[in-house]
Amino acid sequence: MLGIGLILLLIVLLWAIHGPLAELLLDGFHLRGVYQGNDLVREVALTFDDGPHPVYTPLLLELLDQHNVQATFFLVGERAKKYPELVRAIHEHGHIIGSHTYRHRNAWFITPRQLEQELIRTKNVIEQITKTPVTLYRPPWGRLTVATPRITQRLGQVPVLWTYAARDWRHDVSAADIALVVANHLQNGAVVLLHDSGGAADAPLHTLAALKVLLPRIADIGFSCNANPILRAAEHIVDPPAPFPRRMQRIIHPLWMQWERLFDRIYVVYPMSRLFRLSIVAWRFGTRTLSGIDGVESPLTYVAATTSLGAGDPSSFAPATRINDGDAMAELHLQNGALQQLVKITSPEKMAIRGLKELRDSMHGVARALVYDDRFRHAKGVFGMTLMHRGVEKLGFHVEEIEQTLGNRWVSMLLVWIMVLYHPEGRKRLHKGHGDMHPKLLWMSREELLRRYFEGPLPEHVASLEELFSTQS
Repeated sequence: MLGIGLILLLIVLLWAIHGPLAELLLDGFHLRGVYQGNDLVREVALTFDDGPHPVYTPLLLELLDQHNVQATFFLVGERAKKYPELVRAIHEHGHIIGSHTYRHRNAWFITPRQLEQELIRTKNVIEQITKTPVTLYRPPWGRLTVATPRITQRLGQVPVLWTYAARDWRHDVSAADIALVVANHLQNGAVVLLHDSGGAADAPLHTLAALKVLLPRIADIGFSCNANPILRAAEHIVDPPAPFPRRMQRIIHPLWMQWERLFDRIYVVYPMSRLFRLSIVAWRFGTRTLSGIDGVESPLTYVAATTSLGAGDPSSFAPATRINDGDAMAELHLQNGALQQLVKITSPEKMAIRGLKELRDSMHGVARALVYDDRFRHAKGVFGMTLMHRGVEKLGFHVEEIEQTLGNRWVSMLLVWIMVLYHPEGRKRLHKGHGDMHPKLLWMSREELLRRYFEGPLPEHVASLEELFSTQS
């Protein structure tokens, strides 16, 4: 009995190494797999699994065409063989096709040889129909094994996972639920898991209903839906970019990226433009008041930057914009990848021009988020703490010294560390002391932001997604 028990224990251990433990490592560190695209680009990849379906896939193709959306379809091999005309239609509509194995089998419970045969059969079926190489593979249920990297590399394929899933295969998930999950996690480079087949019998109907409302809203916020996040990330896996020039950066940067992902997840921060990640937080720096002065064309004048209201004749002011402690504000977090690219420009003049253009473009994106994105639409303004504050008053920001509380000191240390890691002159500045490395508080009210950076006429009312779905029910 003892011998049988040890054998069973060994079998379970080998299975764990083959499946769950391997996935924990590969998934946890995002090794040789696409989970998200470039977080500096306002693009989103919509992916659809388990098809093709004779009823729902044609409806989906028509809807995607209406909104000029390019998607990625991960097809089950036996379904692709059964419906070759649908595979051909997906390809002819300009969408990308990847493998979802031949019979949708869980890789944890099959041998590496069986997995490879599943991928080869699916690859052959799809390529025979489309005459195009299959280079992407979506593992069913996202299951990875210790053999997955070796097998996919040998077949010239890259595993594609997802940034988040809408759980649209479940019978108890409504169209509104699907739309809210997608919209509430929308971010640069997101890879979104959806389905046009599989799961509950009528589940794809809810997905289609969600997309009819969701696709226009995604466009309003300023995102393009295409396959670029997946294709470009896959290229970087096959042909990795050049390493950092400094040894410290090569060692620390991968660890730092893991920390940034963890930070964004804990504090609910989303990459929303090339220069900025956004989060919603409570304002904690005291009362600020802005008023439009009657008869003055320039709209808003800053009255007070203290915890008390500014003095002056109230009759000379239009209704004031007031920001109090506890009010919702959108916090701006600098995209360190964009900073890293910016500081590589050798000419200070060219770097300044490029930085100014990217800042304005990014602020246009932030303005659209405050109007159309349900997560940020109630923000009374934006703010951030940064070391790079010279000249930003000309861009509409109010600039203030930061009170040296314990929390603010921690933020200051973090910002200095980021500068050392990403900026080529960071260590020199650090060795010279922190004289020019004190962060300051930047902020701008909602009214100022929209008046300066919202492109086009400001809509009188933008219905939330919940309102849109409630009117349909």
